[in-house]
Amino acid sequence: MNKDIKFHSPIMLGVLINPKATFPHTSDVKSYTKDYTSYIIADSSDVKIIAAGINPDNYKDYKYHVVLNDSMEIMPWSSVSVSNLEKRYGAEKPFANLGTYNSPGNQILVEVINKNDYSIRDGIIFDWRVDFTPEVTQIVVSTDRNYFNLNFNELNRGYVTRFDSISGMPLDLSFPLDSINNFRFYFKNHETVPYRMFLKKETNSDTSSSEIDYWILGDYYDFASKHFQEPGKYELTIQAINANSLTERDQSLHFKFEVLPPPAKAKSYSLFQLFYFGGGIILLFGILFLVYFINNKRKRNKIKQQKQMIDLKLKSIQAQLNPHFMFNALSSIQNLMNKNEVDEANLFLGRFSKLTRQVLDAGDEEMISLEDELAILQEYLYMEQLRFNFDFQIKTDDMINKANTEVPAMLLHPFIENAVKHGVSALGKEGKIDLVITESNSNLVMQVIDNGKGFSEELISTRSMGIRLVKERINLLNQLNDQQFELKIESGSVGTKIVLTLKNWF
Repeated sequence: MNKDIKFHSPIMLGVLINPKATFPHTSDVKSYTKDYTSYIIADSSDVKIIAAGINPDNYKDYKYHVVLNDSMEIMPWSSVSVSNLEKRYGAEKPFANLGTYNSPGNQILVEVINKNDYSIRDGIIFDWRVDFTPEVTQIVVSTDRNYFNLNFNELNRGYVTRFDSISGMPLDLSFPLDSINNFRFYFKNHETVPYRMFLKKETNSDTSSSEIDYWILGDYYDFASKHFQEPGKYELTIQAINANSLTERDQSLHFKFEVLPPPAKAKSYSLFQLFYFGGGIILLFGILFLVYFINNKRKRNKIKQQKQMIDLKLKSIQAQLNPHFMFNALSSIQNLMNKNEVDEANLFLGRFSKLTRQVLDAGDEEMISLEDELAILQEYLYMEQLRFNFDFQIKTDDMINKANTEVPAMLLHPFIENAVKHGVSALGKEGKIDLVITESNSNLVMQVIDNGKGFSEELISTRSMGIRLVKERINLLNQLNDQQFELKIESGSVGTKIVLTLKNWF
Protein backbone atom coordinates (compact mmCIF):
# COMPACT_ATOMS: atom_id res chain seq x y z
CA MET A 1 0.00 0.00 0.00
CA ASN A 2 1.20 3.52 -0.80
CA LYS A 3 0.75 5.99 2.01
CA ASP A 4 -0.35 9.58 1.49
CA ILE A 5 -0.57 11.48 4.75
CA LYS A 6 -1.36 15.21 4.99
CA PHE A 7 -2.21 16.46 8.46
CA HIS A 8 -4.72 19.33 8.88
CA SER A 9 -5.56 18.74 12.56
CA PRO A 10 -4.66 16.67 15.64
CA ILE A 11 -6.82 13.91 14.13
CA MET A 12 -3.95 13.25 11.65
CA LEU A 13 -5.94 11.59 8.86
CA GLY A 14 -4.00 9.47 6.40
CA VAL A 15 -4.83 7.48 3.24
CA LEU A 16 -3.51 4.10 2.11
CA ILE A 17 -3.96 3.28 -1.59
CA ASN A 18 -3.42 0.07 -3.53
CA PRO A 19 0.10 0.27 -5.02
CA LYS A 20 -1.24 -0.87 -8.42
CA ALA A 21 -3.39 2.24 -8.70
CA THR A 22 -2.31 5.22 -10.75
CA PHE A 23 -0.95 7.75 -8.23
CA PRO A 24 -3.95 9.91 -7.40
CA HIS A 25 -4.45 13.58 -8.12
CA THR A 26 -5.07 15.57 -4.93
CA SER A 27 -6.40 19.02 -4.06
CA ASP A 28 -7.70 20.84 -0.97
CA VAL A 29 -11.43 21.54 -0.54
CA LYS A 30 -12.60 24.36 1.76
CA SER A 31 -15.06 23.44 4.56
CA TYR A 32 -15.78 26.55 6.63
CA THR A 33 -12.40 27.26 8.30
CA LYS A 34 -10.86 23.89 7.43
CA ASP A 35 -9.28 22.46 4.29
CA TYR A 36 -10.22 18.87 3.44
CA THR A 37 -7.94 16.89 1.14
CA SER A 38 -9.57 15.43 -1.99
CA TYR A 39 -8.36 12.60 -4.20
CA ILE A 40 -9.23 11.73 -7.77
CA ILE A 41 -8.73 7.95 -8.10
CA ALA A 42 -7.80 7.04 -11.66
CA ASP A 43 -9.05 3.44 -11.44
CA SER A 44 -11.34 1.38 -9.20
CA SER A 45 -8.79 0.95 -6.41
CA ASP A 46 -9.77 0.66 -2.76
CA VAL A 47 -8.73 3.36 -0.31
CA LYS A 48 -8.21 2.95 3.41
CA ILE A 49 -8.42 5.80 5.93
CA ILE A 50 -6.49 5.86 9.19
CA ALA A 51 -6.48 8.49 11.95
CA ALA A 52 -3.04 8.50 13.54
CA GLY A 53 -4.13 11.09 16.10
CA ILE A 54 -6.90 8.87 17.49
CA ASN A 55 -5.52 6.37 20.00
CA PRO A 56 -6.56 4.35 23.07
CA ASP A 57 -6.31 7.48 25.23
CA ASN A 58 -8.78 9.64 23.29
CA TYR A 59 -10.84 7.45 20.90
CA LYS A 60 -14.02 8.02 22.98
CA ASP A 61 -13.83 11.75 22.11
CA TYR A 62 -14.35 11.22 18.34
CA LYS A 63 -17.06 10.24 15.90
CA TYR A 64 -17.22 10.06 12.09
CA HIS A 65 -19.68 9.64 9.21
CA VAL A 66 -19.60 8.86 5.47
CA VAL A 67 -21.50 10.87 2.77
CA LEU A 68 -22.05 9.79 -0.85
CA ASN A 69 -22.03 12.45 -3.64
CA ASP A 70 -22.49 15.28 -1.12
CA SER A 71 -26.16 14.29 -0.79
CA MET A 72 -26.70 10.95 0.98
CA GLU A 73 -25.32 9.86 4.33
CA ILE A 74 -24.45 6.18 3.82
CA MET A 75 -23.03 5.83 7.34
CA PRO A 76 -24.49 8.08 10.06
CA TRP A 77 -22.40 9.68 12.76
CA SER A 78 -20.80 6.84 14.70
CA SER A 79 -18.47 6.84 17.68
CA VAL A 80 -14.94 5.51 17.24
CA SER A 81 -14.79 2.25 19.19
CA VAL A 82 -12.06 -0.10 20.42
CA SER A 83 -12.70 -2.29 17.39
CA ASN A 84 -11.47 0.56 15.16
CA LEU A 85 -8.03 0.58 16.81
CA GLU A 86 -5.11 -1.31 15.29
CA LYS A 87 -1.31 -1.20 15.46
CA ARG A 88 0.33 -1.59 12.03
CA TYR A 89 2.81 -0.04 9.61
CA GLY A 90 5.45 0.36 12.32
CA ALA A 91 3.30 2.62 14.49
CA GLU A 92 4.46 3.02 18.10
CA LYS A 93 0.89 2.79 19.49
CA PRO A 94 -2.53 1.77 18.14
CA PHE A 95 -4.38 4.19 15.84
CA ALA A 96 -7.94 4.31 14.42
CA ASN A 97 -8.82 2.45 11.23
CA LEU A 98 -11.86 4.30 9.78
CA GLY A 99 -12.56 1.79 7.03
CA THR A 100 -11.83 0.84 3.42
CA TYR A 101 -13.91 2.43 0.64
CA ASN A 102 -14.54 1.95 -3.05
CA SER A 103 -17.36 3.51 -5.12
CA PRO A 104 -16.60 3.75 -8.88
CA GLY A 105 -18.24 6.74 -10.57
CA ASN A 106 -19.05 8.49 -7.26
CA GLN A 107 -17.65 10.77 -4.58
CA ILE A 108 -17.31 9.79 -0.92
CA LEU A 109 -16.66 12.16 2.00
CA VAL A 110 -15.34 10.75 5.29
CA GLU A 111 -15.53 13.39 8.04
CA VAL A 112 -14.26 13.11 11.63
CA ILE A 113 -15.01 15.50 14.52
CA ASN A 114 -14.18 15.81 18.19
CA LYS A 115 -17.37 15.47 20.24
CA ASN A 116 -16.20 18.07 22.74
CA ASP A 117 -14.65 20.64 20.37
CA TYR A 118 -16.13 21.02 16.88
CA SER A 119 -13.15 23.11 15.76
CA ILE A 120 -11.15 19.87 15.89
CA ARG A 121 -12.36 18.18 12.73
CA ASP A 122 -10.96 16.83 9.48
CA GLY A 123 -12.18 15.08 6.36
CA ILE A 124 -11.12 13.45 3.11
CA ILE A 125 -12.99 13.32 -0.22
CA PHE A 126 -12.46 10.47 -2.71
CA ASP A 127 -13.54 10.85 -6.33
CA TRP A 128 -13.77 7.76 -8.57
CA ARG A 129 -15.44 9.58 -11.48
CA VAL A 130 -14.02 9.31 -14.98
CA ASP A 131 -15.77 12.28 -16.65
CA PHE A 132 -14.51 15.65 -15.43
CA THR A 133 -15.74 17.81 -18.28
CA PRO A 134 -16.62 21.22 -16.76
CA GLU A 135 -20.35 21.99 -16.59
CA VAL A 136 -21.53 25.59 -16.83
CA THR A 137 -25.01 26.22 -15.37
CA GLN A 138 -25.36 29.81 -16.61
CA ILE A 139 -23.39 32.67 -18.15
CA VAL A 140 -24.15 36.18 -16.85
CA VAL A 141 -23.08 39.09 -19.04
CA SER A 142 -22.13 42.46 -17.52
CA THR A 143 -22.42 45.68 -19.55
CA ASP A 144 -22.07 49.35 -18.62
CA ARG A 145 -25.80 49.57 -17.89
CA ASN A 146 -27.04 46.19 -16.65
CA TYR A 147 -26.68 42.41 -16.46
CA PHE A 148 -28.40 39.67 -18.44
CA ASN A 149 -28.32 35.89 -18.76
CA LEU A 150 -26.73 34.72 -21.99
CA ASN A 151 -28.43 31.32 -21.78
CA PHE A 152 -31.93 32.69 -22.47
CA ASN A 153 -32.74 33.75 -26.05
CA GLU A 154 -35.35 36.31 -25.00
CA LEU A 155 -32.88 38.14 -22.73
CA ASN A 156 -29.53 38.05 -24.55
CA ARG A 157 -30.16 40.99 -26.95
CA GLY A 158 -29.76 38.73 -29.98
CA TYR A 159 -26.07 38.09 -29.27
CA VAL A 160 -26.78 34.32 -29.51
CA THR A 161 -29.38 32.34 -31.47
CA ARG A 162 -27.99 28.79 -31.28
CA PHE A 163 -26.68 26.71 -28.35
CA ASP A 164 -24.96 23.34 -28.12
CA SER A 165 -27.59 20.81 -27.04
CA ILE A 166 -25.15 18.94 -24.74
CA SER A 167 -22.89 21.56 -23.17
CA GLY A 168 -25.26 24.54 -23.47
CA MET A 169 -22.41 26.68 -24.87
CA PRO A 170 -23.34 29.35 -27.46
CA LEU A 171 -22.53 28.44 -31.06
CA ASP A 172 -22.85 31.83 -32.78
CA LEU A 173 -22.06 34.41 -30.09
CA SER A 174 -20.99 37.78 -31.50
CA PHE A 175 -21.08 41.31 -30.14
CA PRO A 176 -19.60 44.75 -30.88
CA LEU A 177 -16.30 45.77 -29.35
CA ASP A 178 -16.59 47.45 -25.91
CA SER A 179 -20.24 46.40 -25.49
CA ILE A 180 -19.49 43.71 -22.87
CA ASN A 181 -17.38 44.19 -19.75
CA ASN A 182 -17.38 40.69 -18.32
CA PHE A 183 -18.67 37.12 -18.67
CA ARG A 184 -19.33 35.29 -15.40
CA PHE A 185 -19.41 31.50 -15.73
CA TYR A 186 -21.29 29.64 -12.97
CA PHE A 187 -20.05 26.05 -12.58
CA LYS A 188 -21.72 22.92 -11.35
CA ASN A 189 -20.04 21.77 -8.12
CA HIS A 190 -16.40 20.76 -8.78
CA GLU A 191 -14.79 20.99 -5.36
CA THR A 192 -12.32 18.13 -6.07
CA VAL A 193 -11.37 19.22 -9.59
CA PRO A 194 -9.52 22.52 -10.17
CA TYR A 195 -9.96 24.16 -13.58
CA ARG A 196 -7.49 25.95 -15.81
CA MET A 197 -8.28 28.48 -18.55
CA PHE A 198 -6.74 28.74 -22.04
CA LEU A 199 -7.50 31.49 -24.54
CA LYS A 200 -7.00 31.21 -28.29
CA LYS A 201 -7.45 34.32 -30.42
CA GLU A 202 -7.27 35.31 -34.06
CA THR A 203 -7.11 39.07 -34.63
CA ASN A 204 -5.42 41.39 -37.12
CA SER A 205 -2.55 41.93 -34.71
CA ASP A 206 -2.25 38.59 -32.96
CA THR A 207 -2.84 34.86 -33.45
CA SER A 208 -1.93 32.99 -30.30
CA SER A 209 -2.96 30.53 -27.59
CA SER A 210 -2.04 30.91 -23.93
CA GLU A 211 -3.05 29.91 -20.43
CA ILE A 212 -4.78 32.84 -18.69
CA ASP A 213 -5.67 31.29 -15.32
CA TYR A 214 -4.90 28.23 -13.23
CA TRP A 215 -6.35 26.27 -10.30
CA ILE A 216 -9.93 27.57 -10.28
CA LEU A 217 -11.93 25.88 -7.50
CA GLY A 218 -14.68 28.49 -6.99
CA ASP A 219 -18.31 28.24 -8.03
CA TYR A 220 -17.85 30.90 -10.72
CA TYR A 221 -15.17 32.51 -12.89
CA ASP A 222 -15.04 36.07 -14.27
CA PHE A 223 -13.76 36.33 -17.84
CA ALA A 224 -13.00 40.06 -18.23
CA SER A 225 -12.98 42.22 -21.37
CA LYS A 226 -9.23 42.81 -21.00
CA HIS A 227 -8.83 39.45 -22.77
CA PHE A 228 -10.81 40.50 -25.88
CA GLN A 229 -9.92 44.13 -26.56
CA GLU A 230 -9.86 44.04 -30.37
CA PRO A 231 -12.10 42.61 -33.11
CA GLY A 232 -11.51 38.98 -34.02
CA LYS A 233 -12.37 35.38 -33.21
CA TYR A 234 -11.77 33.93 -29.74
CA GLU A 235 -12.04 30.58 -28.01
CA LEU A 236 -11.93 30.14 -24.23
CA THR A 237 -11.14 26.56 -23.17
CA ILE A 238 -12.08 25.46 -19.65
CA GLN A 239 -10.25 22.30 -18.65
CA ALA A 240 -10.10 20.18 -15.51
CA ILE A 241 -6.50 20.01 -14.29
CA ASN A 242 -4.95 16.56 -14.91
CA ALA A 243 -8.36 15.21 -16.04
CA ASN A 244 -7.19 14.63 -19.61
CA SER A 245 -4.24 12.60 -18.31
CA LEU A 246 -6.68 10.16 -16.69
CA THR A 247 -8.60 9.35 -19.87
CA GLU A 248 -7.99 9.25 -23.60
CA ARG A 249 -10.81 11.62 -24.58
CA ASP A 250 -10.90 15.42 -24.42
CA GLN A 251 -12.65 16.64 -21.25
CA SER A 252 -12.62 20.35 -22.00
CA LEU A 253 -15.39 22.91 -22.44
CA HIS A 254 -15.10 25.40 -25.32
CA PHE A 255 -16.59 28.91 -25.34
CA LYS A 256 -16.29 30.46 -28.82
CA PHE A 257 -17.24 34.00 -29.77
CA GLU A 258 -16.52 36.80 -32.22
CA VAL A 259 -15.86 40.42 -31.37
CA LEU A 260 -17.19 42.72 -34.08
CA PRO A 261 -15.79 46.14 -35.01
CA PRO A 262 -17.46 49.02 -33.17
CA PRO A 263 -20.42 50.69 -34.91
CA ALA A 264 -19.56 53.49 -37.31
CA LYS A 265 -19.30 56.85 -35.61
CA ALA A 266 -22.15 59.23 -36.10
CA LYS A 267 -21.64 62.17 -38.43
CA SER A 268 -20.08 65.12 -36.60
CA TYR A 269 -21.62 68.57 -36.60
CA SER A 270 -20.15 71.99 -36.05
CA LEU A 271 -20.88 73.95 -32.90
CA PHE A 272 -23.00 76.41 -34.91
CA GLN A 273 -25.09 73.57 -36.41
CA LEU A 274 -25.63 72.03 -33.00
CA PHE A 275 -26.66 75.41 -31.59
CA TYR A 276 -29.01 76.03 -34.54
CA PHE A 277 -30.71 72.64 -34.37
CA GLY A 278 -30.77 72.63 -30.56
CA GLY A 279 -32.33 76.07 -30.45
CA GLY A 280 -35.00 75.04 -32.97
CA ILE A 281 -35.88 71.95 -30.97
CA ILE A 282 -36.05 73.93 -27.72
CA LEU A 283 -38.28 76.55 -29.39
CA LEU A 284 -40.59 73.86 -30.80
CA PHE A 285 -40.91 72.16 -27.43
CA GLY A 286 -41.52 75.56 -25.81
CA ILE A 287 -44.40 76.31 -28.20
CA LEU A 288 -45.91 72.85 -27.69
CA PHE A 289 -45.64 73.21 -23.92
CA LEU A 290 -47.25 76.66 -24.01
CA VAL A 291 -50.19 75.34 -26.08
CA TYR A 292 -50.57 72.39 -23.73
CA PHE A 293 -50.39 74.65 -20.65
CA ILE A 294 -53.06 77.05 -21.97
CA ASN A 295 -55.44 74.22 -22.97
CA ASN A 296 -54.91 72.42 -19.68
CA LYS A 297 -55.58 75.62 -17.73
CA ARG A 298 -58.83 76.16 -19.65
CA LYS A 299 -59.94 72.59 -18.91
CA ARG A 300 -59.14 73.00 -15.23
CA ASN A 301 -61.08 76.27 -15.04
CA LYS A 302 -64.05 74.67 -16.81
CA ILE A 303 -64.04 71.70 -14.43
CA LYS A 304 -63.72 74.07 -11.47
CA GLN A 305 -66.70 76.11 -12.66
CA GLN A 306 -68.80 72.96 -13.18
CA LYS A 307 -67.94 71.75 -9.68
CA GLN A 308 -68.85 75.14 -8.18
CA MET A 309 -72.23 75.06 -9.97
CA ILE A 310 -72.94 71.55 -8.68
CA ASP A 311 -71.92 72.58 -5.16
CA LEU A 312 -74.31 75.54 -5.34
CA LYS A 313 -77.15 73.28 -6.52
CA LEU A 314 -76.44 70.85 -3.67
CA LYS A 315 -76.53 73.64 -1.11
CA SER A 316 -79.78 74.90 -2.63
CA ILE A 317 -81.40 71.45 -2.40
CA GLN A 318 -80.13 71.00 1.17
CA ALA A 319 -81.52 74.42 2.07
CA GLN A 320 -84.92 73.27 0.74
CA LEU A 321 -84.76 69.96 2.63
CA ASN A 322 -84.36 71.50 6.09
CA PRO A 323 -87.35 73.92 5.83
CA HIS A 324 -89.43 71.10 4.33
CA PHE A 325 -88.68 68.96 7.37
CA MET A 326 -89.43 71.85 9.75
CA PHE A 327 -92.74 72.52 8.00
CA ASN A 328 -93.87 68.91 8.32
CA ALA A 329 -92.90 68.79 11.99
CA LEU A 330 -94.76 72.00 12.80
CA SER A 331 -97.80 70.72 10.90
CA SER A 332 -97.79 67.63 13.12
CA ILE A 333 -97.71 69.81 16.28
CA GLN A 334 -100.55 71.94 14.91
CA ASN A 335 -102.68 68.84 14.29
CA LEU A 336 -102.17 67.71 17.89
CA MET A 337 -103.10 71.17 19.21
CA ASN A 338 -106.23 71.22 17.05
CA LYS A 339 -107.24 67.84 18.52
CA ASN A 340 -106.76 69.33 21.99
CA GLU A 341 -104.14 66.69 22.75
CA VAL A 342 -102.10 69.16 24.77
CA ASP A 343 -99.91 66.66 26.63
CA GLU A 344 -99.00 64.87 23.44
CA ALA A 345 -98.39 68.19 21.74
CA ASN A 346 -96.07 69.33 24.56
CA LEU A 347 -94.17 66.05 24.46
CA PHE A 348 -94.00 66.28 20.68
CA LEU A 349 -92.81 69.89 20.96
CA GLY A 350 -90.04 68.83 23.39
CA ARG A 351 -88.87 66.18 20.97
CA PHE A 352 -89.14 68.69 18.14
CA SER A 353 -86.99 71.26 19.95
CA LYS A 354 -84.27 68.66 20.60
CA LEU A 355 -84.43 67.55 16.98
CA THR A 356 -84.30 71.15 15.78
CA ARG A 357 -81.10 71.72 17.77
CA GLN A 358 -79.56 68.63 16.20
CA VAL A 359 -80.49 69.78 12.69
CA LEU A 360 -79.22 73.30 13.34
CA ASP A 361 -75.97 71.90 14.80
CA ALA A 362 -75.43 70.06 11.53
CA GLY A 363 -75.84 73.48 9.96
CA ASP A 364 -75.15 73.66 6.27
CA GLU A 365 -72.48 70.96 6.41
CA GLU A 366 -72.62 68.67 3.40
CA MET A 367 -71.12 65.72 5.30
CA ILE A 368 -71.79 64.63 8.90
CA SER A 369 -70.89 61.51 10.84
CA LEU A 370 -73.13 58.46 10.51
CA GLU A 371 -73.53 58.61 14.29
CA ASP A 372 -75.02 62.15 14.12
CA GLU A 373 -77.22 61.21 11.12
CA LEU A 374 -78.69 58.22 12.98
CA ALA A 375 -79.20 60.33 16.12
CA ILE A 376 -81.30 62.85 14.14
CA LEU A 377 -83.30 60.04 12.51
CA GLN A 378 -83.91 58.31 15.84
CA GLU A 379 -85.13 61.53 17.45
CA TYR A 380 -87.45 62.13 14.50
CA LEU A 381 -88.86 58.58 14.77
CA TYR A 382 -89.41 59.01 18.54
CA MET A 383 -91.26 62.22 17.81
CA GLU A 384 -93.52 60.68 15.15
CA GLN A 385 -94.05 57.59 17.29
CA LEU A 386 -95.87 59.84 19.78
CA ARG A 387 -98.43 60.63 17.07
CA PHE A 388 -98.88 57.30 15.27
CA ASN A 389 -97.85 54.71 17.89
CA PHE A 390 -95.85 52.53 15.41
CA ASP A 391 -92.78 50.43 16.23
CA PHE A 392 -89.28 51.02 14.83
CA GLN A 393 -85.72 49.84 15.25
CA ILE A 394 -82.30 50.92 13.97
CA LYS A 395 -79.72 48.20 13.30
CA THR A 396 -76.05 48.92 12.48
CA ASP A 397 -73.21 46.50 11.73
CA ASP A 398 -70.84 46.21 14.69
CA MET A 399 -67.94 46.46 12.22
CA ILE A 400 -68.93 49.99 11.20
CA ASN A 401 -67.31 52.85 13.13
CA LYS A 402 -70.26 55.24 13.17
CA ALA A 403 -68.31 58.15 14.64
CA ASN A 404 -65.63 58.01 11.93
CA THR A 405 -67.90 57.25 8.96
CA GLU A 406 -69.25 60.35 7.18
CA VAL A 407 -72.40 60.50 5.05
CA PRO A 408 -74.22 63.36 3.30
CA ALA A 409 -76.31 65.22 5.88
CA MET A 410 -80.11 64.54 5.97
CA LEU A 411 -79.71 62.00 3.14
CA LEU A 412 -82.04 59.38 4.65
CA HIS A 413 -84.54 61.68 6.32
CA PRO A 414 -86.97 62.04 3.35
CA PHE A 415 -87.19 58.24 3.07
CA ILE A 416 -87.86 57.86 6.82
CA GLU A 417 -90.44 60.63 6.68
CA ASN A 418 -92.13 58.98 3.70
CA ALA A 419 -92.21 55.61 5.51
CA VAL A 420 -94.00 57.30 8.43
CA LYS A 421 -96.48 59.50 6.54
CA HIS A 422 -97.38 57.25 3.60
CA GLY A 423 -96.47 53.88 5.06
CA VAL A 424 -97.26 53.14 8.73
CA SER A 425 -99.25 56.18 9.89
CA ALA A 426 -102.56 54.37 9.46
CA LEU A 427 -101.46 51.06 11.02
CA GLY A 428 -101.01 52.16 14.63
CA LYS A 429 -99.31 49.50 16.75
CA GLU A 430 -99.14 47.18 13.73
CA GLY A 431 -96.88 49.61 11.90
CA LYS A 432 -93.18 48.83 11.78
CA ILE A 433 -90.14 50.64 10.34
CA ASP A 434 -86.64 49.14 10.16
CA LEU A 435 -83.53 51.16 9.39
CA VAL A 436 -80.65 48.76 8.62
CA ILE A 437 -77.05 49.95 8.07
CA THR A 438 -74.55 47.33 6.79
CA GLU A 439 -71.13 47.06 5.12
CA SER A 440 -70.78 44.86 2.02
CA ASN A 441 -67.62 44.61 -0.11
CA SER A 442 -66.45 48.08 1.00
CA ASN A 443 -69.91 49.52 0.24
CA LEU A 444 -72.11 51.27 2.82
CA VAL A 445 -75.66 49.92 2.39
CA MET A 446 -78.57 51.77 4.06
CA GLN A 447 -82.06 50.24 3.95
CA VAL A 448 -85.41 51.76 5.02
CA ILE A 449 -88.11 49.08 5.27
CA ASP A 450 -91.76 49.59 6.28
CA ASN A 451 -94.83 47.33 6.25
CA GLY A 452 -97.23 49.97 4.94
CA LYS A 453 -99.64 49.59 2.05
CA GLY A 454 -97.00 50.26 -0.62
CA PHE A 455 -97.16 52.48 -3.71
CA SER A 456 -95.49 52.99 -7.09
CA GLU A 457 -92.23 54.89 -7.45
CA GLU A 458 -93.98 57.31 -9.80
CA LEU A 459 -96.63 58.03 -7.14
CA ILE A 460 -94.06 58.51 -4.40
CA SER A 461 -92.08 60.92 -6.58
CA THR A 462 -95.14 63.11 -7.17
CA ARG A 463 -96.46 62.96 -3.58
CA SER A 464 -93.16 63.40 -1.71
CA MET A 465 -91.27 66.62 -2.26
CA GLY A 466 -88.50 65.35 0.07
CA ILE A 467 -87.81 62.25 -2.03
CA ARG A 468 -87.87 64.28 -5.23
CA LEU A 469 -85.28 66.63 -3.74
CA VAL A 470 -83.08 63.80 -2.45
CA LYS A 471 -83.13 62.16 -5.90
CA GLU A 472 -81.89 65.39 -7.43
CA ARG A 473 -79.28 65.58 -4.71
CA ILE A 474 -78.06 62.02 -5.44
CA ASN A 475 -77.76 62.81 -9.16
CA LEU A 476 -75.60 65.83 -8.37
CA LEU A 477 -73.47 63.86 -5.87
CA ASN A 478 -72.86 61.22 -8.54
CA GLN A 479 -71.58 63.90 -10.91
CA LEU A 480 -69.05 64.93 -8.26
CA ASN A 481 -68.15 61.44 -7.04
CA ASP A 482 -68.13 59.25 -10.16
CA GLN A 483 -71.44 57.41 -9.62
CA GLN A 484 -70.87 56.41 -6.00
CA PHE A 485 -74.56 56.56 -5.00
CA GLU A 486 -77.13 53.99 -6.10
CA LEU A 487 -80.84 54.22 -5.14
CA LYS A 488 -83.38 51.39 -5.46
CA ILE A 489 -87.06 51.61 -4.43
CA GLU A 490 -89.08 48.41 -4.15
CA SER A 491 -92.77 48.73 -3.24
CA GLY A 492 -95.57 46.17 -3.49
CA SER A 493 -99.04 45.69 -2.15
CA VAL A 494 -97.55 45.36 1.33
CA GLY A 495 -94.50 47.26 2.37
CA THR A 496 -91.81 49.44 0.83
CA LYS A 497 -88.06 48.84 0.78
CA ILE A 498 -85.62 51.58 -0.08
CA VAL A 499 -81.95 50.62 -0.58
CA LEU A 500 -79.34 53.37 -0.82
CA THR A 501 -75.81 52.09 -1.57
CA LEU A 502 -72.70 54.28 -1.15
CA LYS A 503 -70.14 52.46 -3.29
CA ASN A 504 -66.51 52.02 -2.20
CA TRP A 505 -67.25 54.05 0.91
CA PHE A 506 -64.72 52.24 3.13
